[in-house]
Amino acid sequence: MEAATAQPHPHLVTVTLTLTDGTGNTQTEDKTIPGGPTKVTDLKAELGVPTESALWVIQKSGKKKQLGDHETHNVKEGDRYEALVKGGVS
Repeated sequence: MEAATAQPHPHLVTVTLTLTDGTGNTQTEDKTIPGGPTKVTDLKAELGVPTESALWVIQKSGKKKQLGDHETHNVKEGDRYEALVKGGVS
């Protein structure tokens, strides 16, 4: 049996994701994902955003900041994200 002091389970937080497709249609949904420092590539996977799509975090001031795939973002309760999904159903 493993020790209980291994990696603690991250707490879950609720964030909002707005997806915009290539034709300008938007869809907003709440997602419950693990909080805390998260690699942006992992964050995209948890949010269901394609890896090739850009992901922005919308700051409380309303300013958007693009998250680079090489970065780590501290996911917090109430975070708002926006992604532009290129292409569509072929």
